[in-house]
Amino acid sequence: MTPRPRLLAAALAACTGAACFSEHEPSGPSDALTCVRAAEPPGPDSAFVVVSGFAFAPAELRVAAGTEVVWINCEPAGTPGHTTTAGGGEWDSPTLSPGEVFSAIPAAGDHPYFCRVHPFMQARVIVE
Repeated sequence: MTPRPRLLAAALAACTGAACFSEHEPSGPSDALTCVRAAEPPGPDSAFVVVSGFAFAPAELRVAAGTEVVWINCEPAGTPGHTTTAGGGEWDSPTLSPGEVFSAIPAAGDHPYFCRVHPFMQARVIVE
């Protein structure tokens, strides 16, 4: 499947506020994903990756085909932004500031990815 990028803007203060939905730019306030929600179990067709402490957690995520993988930057306000960039070009998020979110539905296979801003940040999504 082709990745579907979606950028959401969440409140910057501790990742606990309302967020906005759009393709690339914030639109208006609404209920959305927060770092608190990302700590809870995902839905049946989604999985969360939390970006915190200059790392992706989990570092290895195994999901079923068709699962939407959602990355949320849970760094504190003022921390430099991060990307989630697949090594094979399957997806490439914009730079996500604290509180912002990106999602993609990766195709079957092993997808190593990294942060373009901080290349030492590496992880992988394995779609079974």
